[in-house]
Amino acid sequence: MATRSNCRIIIVCLAIFLVLAVISKVAAEQKYNPYSGEWETVHPDSELHYNPHEGEWQYSAPDSSPKYNAFENKFEMGPDDAELKYNAFENRWETTRPDTDLQYNPHEDSWQYAPENQGPEYNPYSGEWEYAK
Repeated sequence: MATRSNCRIIIVCLAIFLVLAVISKVAAEQKYNPYSGEWETVHPDSELHYNPHEGEWQYSAPDSSPKYNAFENKFEMGPDDAELKYNAFENRWETTRPDTDLQYNPHEDSWQYAPENQGPEYNPYSGEWEYAK
């Protein structure tokens, strides 16, 4: 028979689990890109945009448009306030949101710009751990 203190512990654990489940769902999700045939880890508000310079459809923020990355000599999708930031660990410039910091992905042994409170999400379709685009 469960005591009151055991019941409280179980209830607290369930509440923590539910909060974590909601937070992780809000942070990222997988959306199917019918043009590439791949599932992508993206923010929930991401929309599919066409990049005519690269001939690709990509998920990105709703207000995104192609931004020229002169360091990489290519156009990348980014929101209106996108910035170019240098990723010294991967030796490349990335078009990213201004509120991002360089984050380490221990599952893939790689570095990427992402919001500080966001961790990599497991993409069951690709078998990879990814930060949301």
